[in-house]
Amino acid sequence: MTRKRSRLLPRRFSRWAVLPAPIPEISCTIIAKELTAECFRRLTESPNAILLVAEMADHTRGYALVLRSSPHPQIEGVEPAELRKLYVAPAHHGRGVADELMRRALTSLGRECFPVMWVGVYSENPRAIAFYKKWGFRIVGTYEFLVGTDRQKDFLMRRDPPIVPQERA
Repeated sequence: MTRKRSRLLPRRFSRWAVLPAPIPEISCTIIAKELTAECFRRLTESPNAILLVAEMADHTRGYALVLRSSPHPQIEGVEPAELRKLYVAPAHHGRGVADELMRRALTSLGRECFPVMWVGVYSENPRAIAFYKKWGFRIVGTYEFLVGTDRQKDFLMRRDPPIVPQERA
């Protein structure tokens, strides 16, 4: 990906990052704070981050951002990875883009032996919750965060590695 194209990513992605919330200002606040060119530059330069971009015919269809090491107080006993963001352009919903991004994210982490991944999911987004459950995540807690002065609740979802049967001797 060229430097010019990477500068355009935040602008493209911000159009997709709309929370299914009744308050549009919430989405605007998150976009203004987290989907800036500076945030993306910092993340893509970090050795802790993996940015996966799904493209087809030179068009961005979606992206996933994974942090290799991202402790959370409710995930004990391990140093987990975090799926920080996974967005797909609305025109590509239901076409397997999110599945491919998730597959690539898990494969990338698997090669590096990160056993646990967590994701925060907006509690009022049943489609996202179902998607993560399909991929083996389970709700293990909740946490609140402020967007401006509005309290939001996310589910904390955790995915442990699949259990592999022991080989017989």
